[in-house]
Amino acid sequence: MASTVSLTLVEDDTPLRTWQITQAGSPLNLSAATVVMVIKASQHVEDDAVTGVYTLTVGTGLTLVDTSLGKVQAEIPADVTASPGTWFYKIRVTITGNTETAIDGWISISDA
Repeated sequence: MASTVSLTLVEDDTPLRTWQITQAGSPLNLSAATVVMVIKASQHVEDDAVTGVYTLTVGTGLTLVDTSLGKVQAEIPADVTASPGTWFYKIRVTITGNTETAIDGWISISDA
């Protein structure tokens, strides 16, 4: 089951945020994992929708900060923080062909 972590950011920020992915309370080793973060307007929008979905992968907005400790860092896209609103996000991990949502939540953008 995914952990829920919600964020509050300020309009026009270009934030970096770091999460630690765990399994049964211990850091999940990500050295053999594929990690993807999806940011979208709501849970009801398909991950592969043509517009309004941002997919971050390692090297394009997502960084594995410490694989042995399960730490990932995301640079929230400027389009997400461009104006006040709320976005849904999820971080998905694939290891040995098994994919699970590790963390999900809401990103609230407040007026600057």
